[in-house]
Amino acid sequence: MFLIKRKYEVLLILPSVAGFMIFFIIPFVYSFYYAFTKDAFSKKWVGFDNFVNLFKSEFLRLAIKNTIIFTAVSVPLIMALSVAIALILARFLNNVPFVKNAFFLPVLLPSATIVMVWQAYFSDMAPFASLLVIFVWKYVGLNIMLILTALTGMDKNIIEAARIDGAGMLRATWYVTLPNISPILFFTFILSMVNSLKVYRESYLMWGTHPDKSVYMLQNYLNNHFAKLNYQNISTAAILFFFAIYIFVAVVFLLEKKASEQIW
Repeated sequence: MFLIKRKYEVLLILPSVAGFMIFFIIPFVYSFYYAFTKDAFSKKWVGFDNFVNLFKSEFLRLAIKNTIIFTAVSVPLIMALSVAIALILARFLNNVPFVKNAFFLPVLLPSATIVMVWQAYFSDMAPFASLLVIFVWKYVGLNIMLILTALTGMDKNIIEAARIDGAGMLRATWYVTLPNISPILFFTFILSMVNSLKVYRESYLMWGTHPDKSVYMLQNYLNNHFAKLNYQNISTAAILFFFAIYIFVAVVFLLEKKASEQIW
């Protein structure tokens, strides 16, 4: 009976695994082949020439610079706002569902609707500032809900013990509350970073394939070369992008793990 049950479980997850392999793993592995060949027609092995030529592109350097700047500004900003608002809601408005739902509503709105409203009322704002505000406004609600869930599920006795020991509200928040919800803060940080890399949708809807230089991101570069069928360029850039993100996330994960070990 147990073996039959396991067999059905395997059959149920098989379509998901097959779809993941076909549409994600196999194309990613195949991109390594493109990255080391001259083009899709001659299929000549060129070693690391594609990587060398890639960094000679001024548009790639511009895209990398803008992506780093946008992520470096938007992620700390959205994390600070999310934590501050979640702490206020947990302390004063935890029993008012309407307020919490109001923050989450922008996540549910289509990007086209947000862009349409923005172009109608805020079209004079600088492109970088426009994209930054749209990103924060759209995704801050999701972070708030995640952090608020962690705050709600936290043992209140820990806070009370800190207050009895003489810790003020700010010290108790900094030294007790935030360390105890560090796993969810780490998760929201990674989620915010991923969302900052997906801001291309809003950028494309507002300015098309060739936006202002201040908001020309890596995703713009990749999509423009995809339209030109330049698979070697796309594959090379995607591989470098993947390893850069992987190393960064791995470092952040190790830091979070060390911090959690000191707490727990």
